[in-house]
Amino acid sequence: MNQFAKVMAEPLARDQLLDAAIRIGDQLVRTAYWSNDELACNWLGRRDIEDREIAGYSRRTAALSPELYSGSAGTALYLDALYAETGDARYERTAVAAWLRSVNYMRQNHFPASPISFYAGCLGLLYAGVQILSHTQQFRTIVMDEFLFLTNRIMDGLSVHHSLDVIGGNAGAIPALVHLADVLKQRAFLELASDCAQEIVDKAQWKDDEICLWAPEKVHGVELELPPLSGFSHGASGLALGLLRAYRATGNETFLKHARGAFSFEDALFNPDEGNWIDTRYEHSKRDGKIVGTFRGAWCHGAPGIGLAHLYARDLDPERAAYHERMARIAMKTTQAFIVQRRATQGSDITLCHGVLGLSDILLDLATAFDDDEARSCVNATVRSVLGEHGHPEQMPSGLQRGGYSPCLMVGIAGIGLHLLRLRNPGIPSVLCLNQPLRMVPAKPEERP
Repeated sequence: MNQFAKVMAEPLARDQLLDAAIRIGDQLVRTAYWSNDELACNWLGRRDIEDREIAGYSRRTAALSPELYSGSAGTALYLDALYAETGDARYERTAVAAWLRSVNYMRQNHFPASPISFYAGCLGLLYAGVQILSHTQQFRTIVMDEFLFLTNRIMDGLSVHHSLDVIGGNAGAIPALVHLADVLKQRAFLELASDCAQEIVDKAQWKDDEICLWAPEKVHGVELELPPLSGFSHGASGLALGLLRAYRATGNETFLKHARGAFSFEDALFNPDEGNWIDTRYEHSKRDGKIVGTFRGAWCHGAPGIGLAHLYARDLDPERAAYHERMARIAMKTTQAFIVQRRATQGSDITLCHGVLGLSDILLDLATAFDDDEARSCVNATVRSVLGEHGHPEQMPSGLQRGGYSPCLMVGIAGIGLHLLRLRNPGIPSVLCLNQPLRMVPAKPEERP
């Protein structure tokens, strides 16, 4: 067990986790700004406003945007989860009002993200609405009344500019669409998921009939002077996992073939000594037969996110389950090492997207799947340390470029609260990877490819 975990391996009690999550929820309820009719609400928080005439990023306070990633819909998703755990009607009412504000904004304003984006578009709003609907009785009608508008926007999502990656486009949309098809019993969502996967396939390139890759301009729809990307949120493993989810939902073998090719692309970027995959955005080369370059440690880029993809790919592609499990176990150890490194740095990002609790959330899934006590201890130690350092929600820094406080999901306190609830109740879905429940296997010694 590493030194960090030895010091603080004592698990946090369920009541401690809930108390901390409630403090975040109470902060959100207390600081919400309500519409005159008290049917909608929103928050103020730090925003990264890019203004090159002034500075790379300006530090400003502004109203939250509407989407799941850093907007009011993501905060609503957290408050709904907290309502489900506590039964406190304040959280229910505020969650519904924040979600309605997001929908109203999308209805009345142009928003640059594609509706097909889970994290930035109407798809994320519909997912949050379905989660809210599964818990609320009082507000069922008012929530369901908005589903048709969101569905129509989503169904047109591929006809407007969009990306193919997890954050902005098809790969992130596929698991959500498959989920909605199942929950809402609407086959149109499954057909759209298949269309998303087919577009990823159509824009792929093959190398030596084994390696599948995507030019960044094909993924993002804009000219980028970059090589094909590795990683989960913008790169190959995220595309691969989306394709595997589409394969299991449709049986289309072409999706399986391209997913395997994408993982083969990343295999060529793996350094066994580092237990990590290089970030191709930076200079890299081969030395003594091994790839060397920049190795990142976040959900977005590097071993943690790639390991998450392998973890879920294990169940989606049973013929290659042993390979995916082996890579996921390696990534689990690497993720632990990055957590220790991050917590040793004062003032490090603690949020979900690229912060230490994002690593902890990934490690929670890995520890649960592999029944790994050391990884589980590291998760507990991480959360205990964060809560000890940032006891009050207002003290919790955001993951924004310029820092400061934010009430949002992926780079703010709502995501921190969601991780606390997931540690208390692992049945709560992760927003870092929407997929089917994990198959648990016994722990065993680390293996390397």
